[in-house]
Amino acid sequence: MNKILLTIAMVGLLTLFTSAYYSAPADSRIGYKAPSLVLDNNNGLSPLRQHRGEYILLTFWSSADAESRLQNMSYDRLSRQHGGAYTLVAVNMDRSQSVFNTVVTLDDLNRAAQFNAAVDIQEDIIKSWRLENGFHSFLVDPQGRITAVDPDEQTLARVK
Repeated sequence: MNKILLTIAMVGLLTLFTSAYYSAPADSRIGYKAPSLVLDNNNGLSPLRQHRGEYILLTFWSSADAESRLQNMSYDRLSRQHGGAYTLVAVNMDRSQSVFNTVVTLDDLNRAAQFNAAVDIQEDIIKSWRLENGFHSFLVDPQGRITAVDPDEQTLARVK
């Protein structure tokens, strides 16, 4: 009887550890499954789910942060040049929708790729994507795993 219980316990533990290995936790580091991203509490807008199965370049930016704003402009230009090799999803963290709209127009950005995160979810986004020390960009593969953080032009050119 003890051997049967021990065998059942061992099989259960093995199953538990094996399933934990194959469903890696979400994290904003290279090799991990990308954290979820829902930008609108009202309609559940999730650009990562919308583009599942594609490469996604996810960039976070703010008009008050010059470096991230310039990086977003550069990624916007590159995404137009790479002709659909990946989908740009640019998440703006400004608290004002009107500032966001003005900057998108002034910077001549692809409006379809630009999203303004609702103020009430920005803190959750910052925590789950580890943006406490500044905004970053993430290249997410078709399986939902992060393959690069702040990718350069050469990395993006290799995406097919």
